[in-house]
Amino acid sequence: MGLSQTTLILICFVLLVYIAFIITVSYTTGALRNVLDQYLNLDSALYNLISTGTDYIHQADTGKTTSTILLNGQNFSKNQIMLIADSTPYASKGHIAVTFPCNKKNPAQPIFQVLVGRAPDLFAMPLGYLQAISSAPNMCVYHGQFGFGDPVTDVALKYTGEGNLILKGPYSVVITTQEAYIPKAKSFEELQHSQMSK
Repeated sequence: MGLSQTTLILICFVLLVYIAFIITVSYTTGALRNVLDQYLNLDSALYNLISTGTDYIHQADTGKTTSTILLNGQNFSKNQIMLIADSTPYASKGHIAVTFPCNKKNPAQPIFQVLVGRAPDLFAMPLGYLQAISSAPNMCVYHGQFGFGDPVTDVALKYTGEGNLILKGPYSVVITTQEAYIPKAKSFEELQHSQMSK
């Protein structure tokens, strides 16, 4: 009789543990699914904010890349354009820092423009002069942000100085991009590519 009661108690205990385990697994799976749903909703909201917001301020390094382009030995004539980046169809927000020969008349006014946008619609971005790390009159450093408004897929340099210029020295462009996204409206280049493939 004693063995039978012990067996019955043991079976009841095992059943209770099994029921507790099933309840715990069901609760944990539901909670995990809820956390994943919240994460996907936040990710979708962040994508919409980045791709449509003109007043978005960068908070994290999402897909950050840095490219350095050396300009030593490049030849330019007035109003000549050199394409230095094209990420079509992806647009991005980012920062650019450039070193150029100084404008002898006014070092704060660069002899190059940095053009940004979606080709062929490019516009000159405002550049800030970094006097503290420039060595006028030989080398001046400028910088600026792009893509925090209209989408930017293309970056180009345009020489606006007088006469011809051969760059002899440690001149460069450093582009840091982040938060790549596909703009809602197709660019001229994408539309042209789709027509060419027909």
